[in-house]
Amino acid sequence: MAGRLARSILFLAIGLVLLAPVTRAGAAEAGSTQTYTWGSGDQSREFIVYTPSGYKPSRPMPLVVLAHGCMTTADQMMRASLFNEEAERKGFIVMYPDVDQAQADLPQPLKRCWRFYEESSWHRDQGDAAAIAGMTRETMRLRAVDRQRVYMSGASAGGFMTSILTAAYPDLYAAVAIAAAGQYEDTACVAAMPGLMPPSTSAQLAFEEMGDRARIVPRMVIGGDADQGIVPACADKALEQGLRTDNLVLGSSQESPISLAPAMSREVPKAGGYPTTVSTYLDPAGCVIGERWMIHGMNHFWPGGSTDPELANFTDPKGPNGAEAVWQFLQRYTRDETAMPCAETPICRRHFIFVRVAKNVNRAVATVDGERAPTRLRRGWLRIKVPVTRRARTAIGLKLRAKGGRKVERRATFKGCGPAR
Repeated sequence: MAGRLARSILFLAIGLVLLAPVTRAGAAEAGSTQTYTWGSGDQSREFIVYTPSGYKPSRPMPLVVLAHGCMTTADQMMRASLFNEEAERKGFIVMYPDVDQAQADLPQPLKRCWRFYEESSWHRDQGDAAAIAGMTRETMRLRAVDRQRVYMSGASAGGFMTSILTAAYPDLYAAVAIAAAGQYEDTACVAAMPGLMPPSTSAQLAFEEMGDRARIVPRMVIGGDADQGIVPACADKALEQGLRTDNLVLGSSQESPISLAPAMSREVPKAGGYPTTVSTYLDPAGCVIGERWMIHGMNHFWPGGSTDPELANFTDPKGPNGAEAVWQFLQRYTRDETAMPCAETPICRRHFIFVRVAKNVNRAVATVDGERAPTRLRRGWLRIKVPVTRRARTAIGLKLRAKGGRKVERRATFKGCGPAR
């Protein structure tokens, strides 16, 4: 079993008032990355924090923790996944945890693997689970983080750790996304034996691990149907286990009130790439509680990441943009509002925001949470049409151009649906 296990781990102010007159500005300043150390001695680990350019200590941002797979570093995961670019557009912080030196020194294919296959990492305050939670909390100390909007995602070995952290630390992570990995404690899946642990068993074990911290944790699972590292049946079980555990939080049955069958499916094409089937699971109020993204033709990779040839072992650009898909799912949720009747955050109604700008501004482009929004510029006022969406925060970006070609860019993030006017 151990030899088969080893062979199978492969990838495992704006205010919103703008200054007048308009000042010179180029493209938006890129965010920053900083490397920190958590722990001491042989148990110390490095982690990377990406902070978007719109960050202000006075306005806490969401945090996404993204764990890499085997034979991968935190830096490679950061560059391959393109999560920094998504964080810059949408306004959130990303933390990339890494393994300790002992794991880094192991021979392939266990080199740089998280210890998801060891029982010592399956429980709260133990092993790699405690380390990732510790690095998460340290990031929350170093940055102004919205504690209601801390999320976790991971690929392969990092995806298995995401399943573990969901059970061990439901009080820390509001929602999770699992890429090319399996359910809680299901190490048999690494050896391509998906039938050894049924989702019902894993669901009960995860619920017991939650203890008195048990809560509904929305879950997304994404991966390819040609995955030769973690067979697709294991990823299917990861989604089902999450739904069953959610049902145990609500009552004694694993099969209700949240249905284990998808409420709807849709096809997502990609020109020159792989088509994807997205299955959506709803809670009794009709709110999204889970998603399964099946990418047709993709092997054991992070989907839709960097095209850099140096990162070709970690990502497949022919897949959908994984960072974008994962954030689109996670951003729906806040930690204390996933309980019934509706797991998602409240709907923000359509409204307008009016921004005072310099009279010599003759062109304006606005975005709301990274998506372009309709605008109208008239007599020194810019009207921005804010769309109807579910969101716990509203990030507004502006690009203005004045007569003579001078440019300025501004960003601001607000709790909830944004300013009323």
